[in-house]
Amino acid sequence: MGSTDRIFGATAVSAALFIFVYYSTWTFVVPFLSEDSSLQKYFLPHEYAIYLPAAVLVAGVSLITAFFVKTTSQSKNKKAK
Repeated sequence: MGSTDRIFGATAVSAALFIFVYYSTWTFVVPFLSEDSSLQKYFLPHEYAIYLPAAVLVAGVSLITAFFVKTTSQSKNKKAK
C-alpha cells in the first residue's frame, strides 16, 4: 500500500509542477513574444489564461457545494428515521 501512495503522490506533484510551469510560462513569457515565434503554437490564446482557471474554480465550488448538500440531506434523513 505504501508504494501505491508514493506513486500517486509523485504523480500528483509532477502534474502540479507541470501545470504551474506551463501556466506561468503562458501568462508571463508568451505575451512578450512576437506572433511568429515558434513557442506560440504550444499555447492557447491569452484570453483563455483567465477563462480556464475561472471555469475550473466554478466547477470545483459547484462540486464541493453538491457534496455538502448531499451529505447534509443524508444526515437529516438519518436523524429523521
